[in-house]
Amino acid sequence: MGMRKYDLEEQKKTPYLDAYKKYLALKTTAFDVPGHHQGKIRTDFNKVFGPTIYRSDVNAPRGMDNLCHPTGVIKEAQELFAKACGATYAKFLINGSSEGNLIMLMAALKAKDKILMPRNVHKSVINGLVLSGAIPIFVMPEIDNNTEIVNQISYKARKDAIDKNPDAKAIFIINPTYYGATCNIKKIVDYAHSKNMIVLVDEAHGSHFYFSSHSPVTAMEAGADMSTLSIHKTGGSLTQSSVLLIKGNRVPRYDVVKTFNLFTTTSPSSLLIASLDSARKYLVFNGSKNIYRIIKLAKEAIERINKIKGFKAHGKDYFKLNEAYDYDETKVVVELDNLSLTGFELYKLLKDKYNIQIELGETYIFLLLFTVGSKKEDVDKIVLALEKISKKYYKENMVYPSHHYLNDSFPPLVLRPREAYHASLKVVKLKNALNKISKEMIMTYPPGIPVIIPGERFTQNVIDELIYFKKIKANILSDFEGVNEVSVVDEKLLNKKE
Repeated sequence: MGMRKYDLEEQKKTPYLDAYKKYLALKTTAFDVPGHHQGKIRTDFNKVFGPTIYRSDVNAPRGMDNLCHPTGVIKEAQELFAKACGATYAKFLINGSSEGNLIMLMAALKAKDKILMPRNVHKSVINGLVLSGAIPIFVMPEIDNNTEIVNQISYKARKDAIDKNPDAKAIFIINPTYYGATCNIKKIVDYAHSKNMIVLVDEAHGSHFYFSSHSPVTAMEAGADMSTLSIHKTGGSLTQSSVLLIKGNRVPRYDVVKTFNLFTTTSPSSLLIASLDSARKYLVFNGSKNIYRIIKLAKEAIERINKIKGFKAHGKDYFKLNEAYDYDETKVVVELDNLSLTGFELYKLLKDKYNIQIELGETYIFLLLFTVGSKKEDVDKIVLALEKISKKYYKENMVYPSHHYLNDSFPPLVLRPREAYHASLKVVKLKNALNKISKEMIMTYPPGIPVIIPGERFTQNVIDELIYFKKIKANILSDFEGVNEVSVVDEKLLNKKE
């Protein structure tokens, strides 16, 4: 992407952070919330972290503005963020991009409105369907059977879906995917707009795109109507802090603001808001050179890992052969090759034995994220660990068992997610769930992409996949611990009226 021209003098400002520092320096006598009154209690938390965090934990006192109805320093900080990203306006999120996805769907859609979307959306998007009552029209992404990960959707497949559903109100795009693959977002946005469709984008894993000429095209640059980006994931702010970006007025500002206030707490964390204000300034002035540095670091990691028996590290070239229009080169997917352990087991081994926390382990791959905080010594450490693991677990003539039922196809959707969510409940054993309609989402986490969602029928593939995940002790999120039982719709009592 081409770098935007900032007003650099303006972007040097950190209005919220400055007001925050000023407030804390006053050592104000507190008769408000939070109840610890800037750390005037002594708990085990103090012993671990000291008094600074408590002292910094204030709510929305005079001079610090109000997140729900900003008129002062929060308003100014949000305007600076919007300008930095080429948006019309921005809203700070303190419940992650999950909150942003909910706001986008609820602001843009009403019950029974149709929306086109990939099936590999995050669980928060499915929650947005439940809350809004919208009808998803799923467009199936390409699946790489070699690594068993879900990639992008071709432009042709999206265009065909738009043409076949002219009554759809919106299209939802994941850009980039969890693994870094991006689409031809400008072309998709232009075509969707030509058909009067709203374009919503999950940019949770691509917030750094806005601050580097070495990154793929952003949603705002492509002209999308709304996007949510997790500054905390790749931009350096604190966990849970994200930003919602809005361009133009296809989604009326009133609808955005009223929906934002529906989901936003009236007691936001000042720490999270200040970290967003500070991260924006850092990224404007330091993001491009640091992102260039970490892309070089990621390429070095790929080269070094590929010299280790048992591992195949993949970057842009690999993904562009698998329906990716472009690729986020700060992400490195490493395929396991002739190793007598799975990616799930490797994930645990790296943390438990080598004190290395990777982003994700799957059956045949693991994922490394390179961010503005990554250092060369981090690469040295994981390369050394993988060399040791290779010596112990590499098997020259090993044959992997076939798991190609995993993600081969997603189950059929037969009820709107909202309708299934509110339907009468039955609880059945997982092994007896075949052809029954799910009332719940079940997924491994990370990344939080559901194996099944409310309204989809259990297939044998889904049951086999969940049994496999149980067997290898993957982290499964569901309504029932262990997934021995699942919640399904009692179809005898199903009322098809809202």
